[in-house]
Amino acid sequence: MNAKLPSNRRRAPKPEDVVHAPADPLTGNDASPVPGAISSTVRPPPRSRSARPKKPRSRAVATLQLAAGAIVVLAASIAVAWGARRYLLSSPRFAVRTVQVEGAHRRSATEIAKAGGVEVGKNIFGLDLEAARGGIAADPWIESATVTRKLPSTIAISVVEREAWATVAIGGELYLATRDGELFKKMAGEDPNDLPVVSGILPVEVARDRAGVVLAVKRVLDVAEDMDRAGVAKRWPIQELHLERDGALVVTIGKEAIALSLGQPPYREKIDQVRSILGEIGRRKANASVVFVDNDAHPERVVVRMR
Repeated sequence: MNAKLPSNRRRAPKPEDVVHAPADPLTGNDASPVPGAISSTVRPPPRSRSARPKKPRSRAVATLQLAAGAIVVLAASIAVAWGARRYLLSSPRFAVRTVQVEGAHRRSATEIAKAGGVEVGKNIFGLDLEAARGGIAADPWIESATVTRKLPSTIAISVVEREAWATVAIGGELYLATRDGELFKKMAGEDPNDLPVVSGILPVEVARDRAGVVLAVKRVLDVAEDMDRAGVAKRWPIQELHLERDGALVVTIGKEAIALSLGQPPYREKIDQVRSILGEIGRRKANASVVFVDNDAHPERVVVRMR
């Protein structure tokens, strides 16, 4: 019966578990040398030239090497950028195939694109977006325009057109005006001719105070809008709004060309009076020529001149 070995007793190691130290190259003995001082008869091997410490590089050489590296990197970057640019400007992938136009009513999409110098087939990156926008906005009917690229082959154009609210007579010429009183173009044959006419403005006034003229036209159109809101302009369309030298306003309405002498502002109460008077004249089947509601001292007094 084998006795059980105590737990703290180690087993003898197997031969293959032992790693032998290599033979000492100085003594030739397979056993590891005893630690201690090296014998004076044994000289260390001579130091090779390659092992000698190198002299530090001079600062000028290091700077030149750094500059040369930077030049190489810069040249490579320029070459890559030039190649990329050449590809973008010459690849058929980036040729304009579609032009999208939004907001245009008086001008066709073709006319808008032509004004901006946008052509199908041209390179999309060759188009100067700011120049295209300026060319489109040069049209007096165009208030503003934006031009953008949609890669790879679409140009998107968005415009805001002006709306003509009246024709302004100045020195024998007719000009179209916006709701804000801006005179934006001389009237041409293809322009609308069914707009009310604002008269009484002299060329010298435009030359002396254009901003004042714009404000005057805007205020006149405020009156036209109030008349439309009151229902007067719907029953009797406005034909002309004339500014007198003293600033008084005379409005001609309807096919009958009834003149409404409104005098000085404010006008809203006077417009309400005109609506009541015209309604009464219509019930009587009378034919008025002029309605005077310009007595500011006695606003309740209204004078009607019949035909």
